[in-house]
Amino acid sequence: MRNRSILRAAVPGALVLSAAILFSCDVRGAQAAQSPLLRFFERRAGLILYIAPDGNVHVIDQKGGAACALTSDAGVQAGGLVVYASPAWSPDGKLVAFTRMTLDAASAVKDAALFTAGRDGTNLTRLLSGSRLRPFYLYWSPDSRNVSLLSSVQGATDLELGLAPAGVEGGYRGLDQGAPYYWDWRADSRSILVHVNTGQLGESGERLALLNLEPQLDRAQVKVDPGVFQAPSFSPDGKSIAYASTTQAVSTLHLRALDGSGERELATEAGGAFLEFSPGGTRIAYLAALRLQPVPQGTLSVVDLAPGSKKVTIKEAPVLEFFWSPDGRTLAYVVPDRGDGIDHAFAQSDSVAYVRLMGFDAASGKTWVIARFPPSRGFFSVLPYFDQYERSSTMWSPDSRFIDFTALAADGSSALFVARADGSVRPRFLTPGDFAFWSSR
Repeated sequence: MRNRSILRAAVPGALVLSAAILFSCDVRGAQAAQSPLLRFFERRAGLILYIAPDGNVHVIDQKGGAACALTSDAGVQAGGLVVYASPAWSPDGKLVAFTRMTLDAASAVKDAALFTAGRDGTNLTRLLSGSRLRPFYLYWSPDSRNVSLLSSVQGATDLELGLAPAGVEGGYRGLDQGAPYYWDWRADSRSILVHVNTGQLGESGERLALLNLEPQLDRAQVKVDPGVFQAPSFSPDGKSIAYASTTQAVSTLHLRALDGSGERELATEAGGAFLEFSPGGTRIAYLAALRLQPVPQGTLSVVDLAPGSKKVTIKEAPVLEFFWSPDGRTLAYVVPDRGDGIDHAFAQSDSVAYVRLMGFDAASGKTWVIARFPPSRGFFSVLPYFDQYERSSTMWSPDSRFIDFTALAADGSSALFVARADGSVRPRFLTPGDFAFWSSR
C-alpha cells in the first residue's frame, strides 16, 4: 500500500467517480420496506467494528445491540489531538487492533501507538509507541497471535512492514521496507508473500518474495517478473500463489504451486489486475483495470479453477471493488450509480457520488442489487486498496447473510448501514459512524 496521511480528507466523491463512467445495469424490482421489528427476529452474526462520530473505536451487532466503546479519549486532550484509526479484527473474532495518534497544534505526529484489546474493551495493551513509525494499516496473522502492520517512517520515503505479538508490549520487530508494499499471510501464519518495490532490483525494483518468519526471518525471492497488480494472493490451503505479470500493458494472471511447479495461465487482460481466491480456494476473482487512478475501474471476472472450466465476466462495469462472502458462494461488488430514485435514508444531493452494491452468485451467474447509496469518506478510502483490505477485513457477516457499509445519511453525516445480502429488503440505518468492518466469527 502507499502511505496516506491519517488526517487527509478523502477525495470528494464527485471527483472519484468521473462523468466518463458508463452504466450497463438497470435497477429492476423493488426491495421490501425495512421493518423496525425485523432486527428482533434475526440471529446475531458476529460484531461490527467501527469509528464513532466522537472519534473513538466502538463495536455493535447488526441488531443494534452489544454496543461497546473500546476507547474514550479521542479528540482534544491536554497532550494534543488524539485520533484513532485502522481498526481490525483478529480472525478468531476475540481481539481487535487499532492505532492511536497524538498530534500537536500543527498536526505533526507527537506519538503513534498500536493497541490490541478484547472485543469488550478488556485487556487493552499498547504494543508499540513512539514517533519513528506511524502505522496506518493492520493485518492479523491467521492464528490471531500477531498483528502485521505497515507504517510510514519518519524522515524516510520507504514504508516499513513489521510484526507485533498481540497483548505483548515491546515485542515489535521490523521485517522489510519498500514502497508501495502489499502482502498476504500464508494459512499456517509462518510466512508472508509480499509484492514490494525496493528500488534495488533492476529499474523498477519490484519483487515478489516469501518472508519466512520461523525459526528466524528469511527472505526467499520468487523468481518471477511482477506486473501491474497490488496484493499477491495465497490459496486458502497455503499451497499455491496467484499473481500477475504484465507485458505491453497486457496482464496475465498466473497460478502456481509455492515451489514453482504446475504453473497455469488463467487469463490475459488489458490493464492492471486486482485478484483474490474465494474462501474455499475453488475460484479466483479478478478486476481487470484499464484505469488505476484515483481508484481502480474495470471489468470483474471469476475463474473456476476446476479443469476445463471457463471464466465468467460480470456485465456491469466499471467495477470499483469486490469482496468474497465467507462461504465463497457470493461476490459483492461495487459499481457507480446515477443516484436517481435513491432511498430517502441517504443524502440527496447533486454534489455527492453514488454507488450500487451488487451481488453475484458464483454458481449460477445471477446478479442483483443489494443497496444504492452515497459512500462515506471511510468507504472511499478503502477503494484504491480494496484488494489489500480484502485480505485483512470484510464487509460480510460471518454467516454470509448480511453486508455492512458506511454511507452519507439523510443529514449528510457518515453512518453505518446493514443490508441483507440477497437484496430483498432495503438497507437499515444502524448507527452513526465510519470505517466499519465485520468480525469473521
